[in-house]
This record gives sequence, C-alpha cells and structure tokens, in this order.
Amino acid sequence: MIVSRKISVQAVTALLAAFAAVVLLAAMPSPAAALNWSLPATDLSDGPANNAFSAQVAVGVDGATTVVWIRWNGSNDIVQARTRPAGSITFGGAVNLSAAGQHAYDPQVAVGSDGATTVVWQRWNGSNWIVQASTRPAGSVTFGGVVDLSAAGQHARNPQVAVGSDGATTVVWSRSNGADSIVQARTRAAGSGTFGGAENMSATLQNAGDPQVAVGVDGATTVIWTRWNGFNDIVQASTRPAGSGTFGAVEDLSALGRSAYSPQVAVAVDGATTVIWNRWNGFNNIVQARTRPAGSVTFAGAVDLSAAGRDALGQQVAVGVDGATTVVWWRWDGSNSIVQVSTRPAGSGTFGGAVDLSAAGQSAYNPQLAVAVDGAATVVWERDGPIYARIQESTSGATMYSLTLTRSGAGSGSVSSSPAGIDCGLVCSYPFSLSSSVTLTATPTTGSSFTGWSGSGCSGTSTCTVTMLGARAVDAQFTKLPLPSNLFTIKSVKVGVKALTSTVVLPGPGTITQIVTRSVKKKSKSVKIGVCKTSKKTTKAGTVKLTCKLSSATRKALRKRSLRVSVKTAFTPTGGLLASKTKTMTLKRRR
Repeated sequence: MIVSRKISVQAVTALLAAFAAVVLLAAMPSPAAALNWSLPATDLSDGPANNAFSAQVAVGVDGATTVVWIRWNGSNDIVQARTRPAGSITFGGAVNLSAAGQHAYDPQVAVGSDGATTVVWQRWNGSNWIVQASTRPAGSVTFGGVVDLSAAGQHARNPQVAVGSDGATTVVWSRSNGADSIVQARTRAAGSGTFGGAENMSATLQNAGDPQVAVGVDGATTVIWTRWNGFNDIVQASTRPAGSGTFGAVEDLSALGRSAYSPQVAVAVDGATTVIWNRWNGFNNIVQARTRPAGSVTFAGAVDLSAAGRDALGQQVAVGVDGATTVVWWRWDGSNSIVQVSTRPAGSGTFGGAVDLSAAGQSAYNPQLAVAVDGAATVVWERDGPIYARIQESTSGATMYSLTLTRSGAGSGSVSSSPAGIDCGLVCSYPFSLSSSVTLTATPTTGSSFTGWSGSGCSGTSTCTVTMLGARAVDAQFTKLPLPSNLFTIKSVKVGVKALTSTVVLPGPGTITQIVTRSVKKKSKSVKIGVCKTSKKTTKAGTVKLTCKLSSATRKALRKRSLRVSVKTAFTPTGGLLASKTKTMTLKRRR
C-alpha cells in the first residue's frame, strides 16, 4: 500500500538533548562502520502552536549543521532555518528566510567548502510559483536578501541546490514551458554574487520533473530527473564535466516497463556517482540504486535496497569523504511508516541491511540526510505524535571535533599532541573524538623559550590537556631569547715556522674560526688562495689558542719572499649571531 497523509497537528518547544549513545574512539573512526545512532531523537522545530514539515539538512566541512523546514506562521507557510555551529551540540534559534504574505514550500540547503550556505525554495508570487534563493556568506551569521531564480509567467517547482568545492552553486527545478514541464538549471560561478541564465536540461514534448543535482570535488556536475517516455516515468541523467560549460547527452538510468520516481544523487570525493530512486516492482514501491564508478562514464546495474512486501518511499542518499554511501527512506511496517537506513562501506560494492531509525508506534516521514567530514551522518525527519507533529534527528558514529593550534610571539617552536594528530609545524588542526582528552606538548627552538598556553582552559608552561567537548582552539606563545654576546678580543697573533698561532678571548660558548688567505696574480687577475684554516668549539667563556698550520705552498713561497696575508677571525656564540674581524699582516721571508 502507498501511504499518504497531511500534517494537521501542532509542534512542541524544542528539546535539544546532547548527543547520546555516541561511540567514543581514541583514533579516527571508520565512517563506514558508524552505525550507532543517537536515540531517542531530539526535536528541532518550535511549537506547540504551528506545524513544521519538509525538513532538509546540510553539514559544512567544519561540522556546522544547518536544518531548514516549512512552518505555518498563522497565515502562510514560511521557510525557517536553524544552525548548530561547528563544535557545538546545540542548535541556535529559528530564523525566517522566506517573506510572509504568500506560501513558500520545498526548501533545500547546501553548504560550500568555505561555509557559505545557500537555501532555495518555491514561493507563490500571486500568479505563479517561482524559485527563490537566499545565501549566508562564509563567516556570516545572517542570510542575505531573497533572489528570484526562475522566470515569471509560468510555474516553477521542486528546486534543488548543490555547491562545488570551488564554491560554484548550481540550482535546478522543473518549469512549465506552456506545453509540458522541463528541467532547468542556473549556476552561480565561484566568487560571483550573480546566477547565470537558465539552461534547459530535459527534452521537450514529454513532461519531466523531480530534478536533483550533485557536484563532484573536481567540479563535474550531474543533474538527474524523471521523464515520461509515453508509457512510464524513467530516471534520466546528464553530466557537465569538470571545466566544461556544457552538459552532456541524456542517459536513461531506470529500466523500462515500470515507472520510477523521486531520484536522488550523490558524488564521492573520487568522483563515483550514486543515483537512487523509487520504482514500482508490480506489487510494491522499492528503493533502487545505480553507481557510476570513479573514472567511468557508465553506470553499473540497478540494485534493490529496501525489502519487498511493503512500500518504501522518500529515499535520500549521501556519501562520506571516504566514499561510504548512506541511503535513508521511510517504509510501511504494517501499522506505521518508519525511517530506515542502509550503508555501503568505503571500498565495498554492497549495501548493508536496513536499520530502523524512528521508533515504532507513530508514523515517520520525509527523511533527509547529510554526512560530515568525519563520516558522522545526521538524519532528520517528520514524526507524528498523539498531540503534534515534530522534526526529529539522529546522528551516527563517533562525532569528531577539530582542535586548532596557533603559535604567537616573536619566538619559534613546535607543538605535538598525544594521541597523535597535531604536529605544528606541519599540521596545526586535527579532528578528535567527542569527550577524548588530548595532551599538547610545546618544544621551543634554539634561541626561543616557551612562555605559556592560552585558550580552552590551558595555562602555564607545562603540558596542556584539552577535553574535546566541541571544537577547541589553543595558542602556544614562544618568546625570542636575548642573543648571547659575540664580542671577542684577539690578544695576539704569532707566526712560527710552520704555523700561525692566535690568542683569542671569548665571551661564552660557541665556535671560533680563523681563515688566512693571500692574493696572487693569475691571468692579470688577483685571486685569493688559502694559507691556512682552523676552527675550535668551546663550552665556556675564556681564552682560546688557535693554531693555523701553514700550507706547504705557503712555506715554499716564504723561502723566496715575504707574503702579505689576510687573517679573518670569526666567532659564532651558541644560539647567537656570527661576528668577524679581519687583520692584514706580513709573513716575513725565511731563507
């Protein structure tokens, strides 16, 4: 049986519980194995005065999570949003995105790699449904003004939005051309504040709808939809390759003979693209999937995800950074509809068995899914209750938060962590498991001293231990030490038969070097050649004698004539700067 219903009960004041039943691991968890969900689910929409429905969720690369939905304001349905900032376990207050005065529906949300968040929806303008958008720029807490994306004059519905790794944003929708519905797309290029013109994706003469869009990390953009072929609705796809401005040929994905509906698409970091949909098998609606592997231009065969015997609908798909693919849907259990989830682990070609997320006893619908960079998946849905409808959520896996290390001061040094991850130096930010303890150790370089920690409860000059109850930031201050003196005194330089001996008074430990050279004529040019060289390391201040043995060529030359030489003495104190003195003297002829 196919279940349908209209929400007519009231929503409740949000009860935001901390993430319960979270698996805490000492090392980075395998997102593919993250099947432990925080239950029971928490409420997000407020109430109890008005209903909330059609929830959507998106997660930024820093873990910030934004949920949008439709809520009745007493006169119209409006789009609202709530955000859980990076490192927090609590969602902020609800904000209105669509203007009052006319109904707005079908909100969708996507987050760019810089944190910029774009929400799209359809809104009645008094004559037609038009697609609108609002963007919260990176680093801002406020959404910008509303922009109309679809042209007026004909209805436009079912908007979808996706953001590439470079920030390019593509929005698709279905719009009537006066004869049938076609799928259109508009793209806002990376760094631009304006969307380009609309592009027709589906062919005319038959209706097309249910558009979806996903963008790979390389910028390749795949749009999918359903289109009537004269006998059945089939799922189709078109891809705009990375670096191209044009979408490729349309490809049929679902099999002929039975209608397929509501396709969804997700792209892994390696470019592997998974499309899912709902298809009638002659007895029930089932969830199916096809995947185009990384580097391939062809989709593999369809696989069934939901069990036969009961209707399954409302499927959604998302892919983690490791390639683990998660699909959610709701399925009739004979008494109520429940939300279920199935995961295909990273590196596997097979989806696991379905897991129930919503509790039995009340119907749950319209699940939405997003996966954070640490692999933790968040699912939200609508669930009926005895008094009011509510939005619920469940999150899988060990939640990870970033520990960020900065270094300040005029000095220099490195910071490492236990467990390993921070090596600053090289890596100054790393994700650690919720509630784990991370110990930081600072090591100054020569000429610097470590003068203390600040941030996240750390102080003093010993090790710093941080408890990861959210994103944390710690600063390590290094101070530059005063340079040791490099002033030295040459008391005497004496020349013997075979060596030159210098007596030098040093201010402290370091290295004293003496190089003696003389000039000779070669091809009308003056060239310096070595007479002797010596070096000595000292561990304390005091008088040092340097014995510089004359070269055999120098001793031979001295039998014929006196030699004018340059004596350069240089001292580098330990942890300090080099100082040098040069003296010219004559080595007398020896017969």
